[in-house]
Amino acid sequence: MNFLKVPKKNKIKFVLLGSGKPLCDLCDLLIKNKFVKPIIVTHPKRFHKRDEKLLSHSKTYSSVFEYSKKNNIELIQAEKVNDAKLIMLLCKKKCSAAFSISCRSIIKKPFLDAFNGLVFNIHPAYLPEERGGAIISWRILNNKKYVAATLHQIDEGIDSGPIIIQKKKKLNIRNPFLEDYILQTNDLYIKLFSIFIQKLGSKLELKSQNQKRASYYSRLYTEINGAIDWNWSNVEIESFINAFGSPYPGAFTFLNNKKISILEGKSEKSNEQFHTFLYGRIIQKFQDDSVRVVTKKGFLRIKKIAINGTITSPSEILQLGNILYTPSEVLHESKTKITNVRNMKAKFENKK
Repeated sequence: MNFLKVPKKNKIKFVLLGSGKPLCDLCDLLIKNKFVKPIIVTHPKRFHKRDEKLLSHSKTYSSVFEYSKKNNIELIQAEKVNDAKLIMLLCKKKCSAAFSISCRSIIKKPFLDAFNGLVFNIHPAYLPEERGGAIISWRILNNKKYVAATLHQIDEGIDSGPIIIQKKKKLNIRNPFLEDYILQTNDLYIKLFSIFIQKLGSKLELKSQNQKRASYYSRLYTEINGAIDWNWSNVEIESFINAFGSPYPGAFTFLNNKKISILEGKSEKSNEQFHTFLYGRIIQKFQDDSVRVVTKKGFLRIKKIAINGTITSPSEILQLGNILYTPSEVLHESKTKITNVRNMKAKFENKK
């Protein structure tokens, strides 16, 4: 067991690296507990456009730009967190500790050295399990109904640094959606932030991660990785839809060369055995505007869809006998492509 000595709060000035509601929550807690007002470093505003469009109406989102303006917090936009000029600037501004929350950069040795190891991160998993990105979506795919958070010191690896605090709890919702996981994870973050703040000014106990239990998951980008394979079972398709659902654009498939996002779908059992030729075919429509699609091991009841981001009645677009399909090349890219989030945000902007 190792220990990290942390100065008293009146001698600590944090730089918060990243974006999102949890970063704003931590900033609030630091100010409330009379720490020196922190500085925020975030990626350039053009890379925030997708999140602003998709998440602005969600309880899971806060604009770091609006927050900093409202609370008179200095904000720096930086494409590269590890840039030597940025590190020098932060030191010049007397920042003595850093906290990463949804930061897009892997923090490297020069940055860590400049802050004498006082660089921390919070991750939505019970490390060393579930390192990497898009953890909550992967957890839904794996049918794991819990939320977790680990606050740890950053080292040169990916989510591999020594653990300071971590918690895990069951998600007590019968059919949770992605947004449910995110909201309860954010609540857990606040609890860990509060414990962490109370520990500052003393020695922090650092617990090494057990590398034998480590697992890693890659980032996901809904518009590429969210393609539905109609050869999956009804339960697998339902969990896939939930994993890419609100506040994100939704898992997708095609009808007559038109891309259809399925925002809500429920698996249903069947006593019949269907030939694979029927998978994806619409065989029933209901008065509530939902439609029933044949799948492996039963049906999928489609309750909400969107086309080009506009929510549309399923029964209006999906007619009896229609076949939903996803081209093989789209499925291949969905399963094999590990997306550079920064590049995809730039691509999104170029389409605007």
